[in-house]
Amino acid sequence: MKKLSIPILELSNINKKTRKALIERLNLTVPKGDTLSVLYKNENNISLLTELLSGKTKPEKGKIFFKSDDVTGEKNAFGVVFDSPVLSKNRTISECASSPIVKRGLARSMAVVLVQKEAKAFGLEEYIDNTIGSLPKNIAARAEVFTAYMCSHDLIAINEPFSTLNEDERKTETELLINLKNSTKLSLLIFTKNIDTALQFGDYIMVVNDKTESTGIIACDKGKKDKTLQKVKELFDAV
Repeated sequence: MKKLSIPILELSNINKKTRKALIERLNLTVPKGDTLSVLYKNENNISLLTELLSGKTKPEKGKIFFKSDDVTGEKNAFGVVFDSPVLSKNRTISECASSPIVKRGLARSMAVVLVQKEAKAFGLEEYIDNTIGSLPKNIAARAEVFTAYMCSHDLIAINEPFSTLNEDERKTETELLINLKNSTKLSLLIFTKNIDTALQFGDYIMVVNDKTESTGIIACDKGKKDKTLQKVKELFDAV
């Protein structure tokens, strides 16, 4: 396996237990400019992990480092997209996407201008002043990712990307996100139960067990997809 590049995100010995979920001794690294796909079977654990990443809750033990800074428990340090929509249906894309940068101290008028500029890369300029509830389903899903991108142009963590969309919509949104990642310095952390999704996004694939401990990491060789797929299946079937 090739050596991972400089990390943009590091989770060090994360431990957290709730009534429904358990994370033990989780160590995870997202290389700068790359995508790490995490394959899992226990969705409660991953839901808890996305809450930890978003700062909604804190680990009982362990640290989260983003660009080498300790951001454990910090909200909006980077973008997180949950497996179900979280944006208010009564707010516009502009209001939702500007909110994270306004909270960092940028004047709202300047934040709105910045959001309008960045919306072009997502094909959202014509929808920017529309409320989330009025948008087509795929555009609303894109707005969730866009808002996460406005938290940080360096990293977005996504739980089950575009899983609520139909096949054609999911393909379109996935291609847009991958093209954005390839044309920028954006890193992605993808959580999924689907091997095909993991392969489609991932430069690396990490398989985790029911305690969210890593059972192995595979570097994806795009030129040897069948071989990579076989390795991933072997690891995933063993969980």
